[in-house]
Amino acid sequence: MNLSTESLGPIRRLLAVGGVALAGSVALTGCSILEEAASDSGSDNEVSGEQVDAVAEAAPGDCLPEEMLGADTSTFAVPCDDPTAFWSITAIESDPGLTATSDGGSLTDPQPIFDMCGEEVGAQVPGATWTDWSMVYDQTTFAVDYIFCVEAVGVPSSEGVTPVVPANAGECTLLDTAQWNYGTIDCAQGGDATIASVIEVPQAEWATADANAIAAECASTSYFGAADQFARTASVFCIE
Repeated sequence: MNLSTESLGPIRRLLAVGGVALAGSVALTGCSILEEAASDSGSDNEVSGEQVDAVAEAAPGDCLPEEMLGADTSTFAVPCDDPTAFWSITAIESDPGLTATSDGGSLTDPQPIFDMCGEEVGAQVPGATWTDWSMVYDQTTFAVDYIFCVEAVGVPSSEGVTPVVPANAGECTLLDTAQWNYGTIDCAQGGDATIASVIEVPQAEWATADANAIAAECASTSYFGAADQFARTASVFCIE
């Protein structure tokens, strides 16, 4: 059975773009009419002027909750010893001269994300701690006001998943997830897949990897190509 990203990936991507935990958060700046409309709409991908100001005060080493731009639209960073701290900011830049895509899901050219956050940002590298990025942009011009990179601090996600990509046989993971990333979970806690083995894809092949062909190495009949938000496949999970 092929558990390829053709069936699961697009669903997860829609959830990510429609939510506020990942890249695609919208800042409404410089226009009071738009800000008023934002407060009336209640859209999950709009942030307030207060939160934009809070982003401006953030620095590398600050921590963020799992939902990076969440329901509390007056705050951004949280104390790193706060129970809600899930991510640590590794880099942040204001007015970077970048442009968001019209759907807010990425940049028109993603290379600056890799330049700032590292080529492995968001990649499903076996054994790696989760990394991600996000941004605040103007929804009228699509100009990016702030862009930042994050790494998980190691506490379990809201789904009970440890934010480390599976790497070993016998580990369990949650494939039916609203996250971009796959982590490990106690098999007794509700993981929906047990790892038989993990095939790591060389970085030079991430963009062109054929999960179906790679999965020929799986001794099991089920597998999952772990593609990331940039459609790169860094690993294939062979499933028991």
